[in-house]
Amino acid sequence: MTVTVFLLLALGLGVDSRRSKVLLVSMDGFRWDYVNNVSTPNLDRLAGMGTRADYINNTFCTKTFPSHFSVATGLYEESHGIIGNVMYDPEFNENFTTRSTESKWWNGGEPIWITAVKQGLKSATYFWPGSEAEIRGFRPTTYKKYATVDTQVQIDTVTDWLTGDIDLAVMYIPQPDKVGHRYGPNSPEVRQKVREVDGAVGYLLDQLQEKKLLSVVNLVLTSDHGMTEIDFRNKRIEIASLVDLKDIVRTSDRGPLMHITPVDGKLDSVYEALQRSDKMTVYKKEDIPDFWHYKNNRRVMPLLCVADEGWSVLWDQNDLINHTDRGNHGYDNRLSSMKPLFYAAGPDIRSNHTTPPFLSVDIYPLLCSLLEIDPAPNNGSLERVRNFVAKQGSAEGLSNECRLLFPCHILSVLTVLVCFYISRKL
Repeated sequence: MTVTVFLLLALGLGVDSRRSKVLLVSMDGFRWDYVNNVSTPNLDRLAGMGTRADYINNTFCTKTFPSHFSVATGLYEESHGIIGNVMYDPEFNENFTTRSTESKWWNGGEPIWITAVKQGLKSATYFWPGSEAEIRGFRPTTYKKYATVDTQVQIDTVTDWLTGDIDLAVMYIPQPDKVGHRYGPNSPEVRQKVREVDGAVGYLLDQLQEKKLLSVVNLVLTSDHGMTEIDFRNKRIEIASLVDLKDIVRTSDRGPLMHITPVDGKLDSVYEALQRSDKMTVYKKEDIPDFWHYKNNRRVMPLLCVADEGWSVLWDQNDLINHTDRGNHGYDNRLSSMKPLFYAAGPDIRSNHTTPPFLSVDIYPLLCSLLEIDPAPNNGSLERVRNFVAKQGSAEGLSNECRLLFPCHILSVLTVLVCFYISRKL
């Protein structure tokens, strides 16, 4: 037996076939450059442990539910069908809100927690858009219904999950988005909230260390979008002042953008009337730019109005939405103010590394690679993030010569055969 164990260790050449676990964390509305305005020692600590990007490029529209579901599925919004926090589906003849958990709204994409379960792993979600829905007949192994919960309670729970049999944990933190909306991204209140969120990151790292998870868990931390300054009273585009409201059947959403369905036969006249505003761009559905990957879905209405940064598309003079808010998001995803942040660290992530910006849809294939599972069809690319993946115990972690001479599966078979032969001789 001693000889057999020795040979297994010797012939294994240090190759460890252990599968690492993954923790995905999103901090809602954490704009990429907040870290440049406030001391964030814990995010700096995380960056030194692993990899960071200056920013990543998220999907359009830059709203919470669409952006989060793109991260979770690796799909553009036109592909997974969650095209807004609110939307209308002409086939269902129903409106979607952030409280809609019926499967029919979410079946357009396969989120990572479902991909994991379908391939025999165990997943757990502590809040994430779509995580309370049954999707394609599956649910995460464990999930929490959204509620107001202290972040430390969330962290204690997810780290406990990971010390057990959970392979993938997903956690959503609603800050600093809420404070960003109320006070604006350049406010002292946002700077203070960023410090608090950074403190939560420190607590998370301490818990991972205390529970001996740093060597077995890959932490991926990101956000869904950024935030920009707005002024509902003075930077407003009133639809009622541009077009006869009798020519409009339905609208959906407002603020940074608005979907509009005109009366039959009135598409062109409404389109022309709306273009009188020089503070927004109006698109017929078929003319929505391809680079947004947004127009090819039935939930996108015949006309789309996209406000200039900081401006708001509203219904009439009485429509102030949340009139005291000083920040918003949902604008063109090419704007610097809409960009999210990204950090990753763990046993399979390069340390002290900065990666070029990539796409938020690339996070899904990254997570699948870290979990060693096959991704569902998606719009992301593992190639764009491969530069910071350093899988331990895989062929990627061996030298070129070792990969050529000893592919891992051949090496394992040879090891077993040799040990069996030696044991018979003994």
